[in-house]
Amino acid sequence: MATFEQSIQSALQRGNALDLIQPRAVAVHVDGGKQRLVLDLENGAEIAIPFALLPASIEKADPTQRANVLVEGAGHDLYWPDLDEGLYIPDLCAKATFGELAVAA
Repeated sequence: MATFEQSIQSALQRGNALDLIQPRAVAVHVDGGKQRLVLDLENGAEIAIPFALLPASIEKADPTQRANVLVEGAGHDLYWPDLDEGLYIPDLCAKATFGELAVAA
């Protein structure tokens, strides 16, 4: 059986390995004209996610609330303080590119 310290080290190693392959955002903005959220990723890519793919609390929020979004968690999370709503960026990118089944696993 692994010791507590070994478990922590193992978790840190798994986290570091995921950092190498999961998308991380460096910036986010709302494109109100096209009704979408736009993420600038660490690798230089940009992904635009229609509001319709976001949770209803975000999709139906007023434009000011929707635009007040922050990148947190070393680029892995989005947070809307006015809505107290957060999203995990790797899951959001998977949903936007591969559909619901990508995040159900």
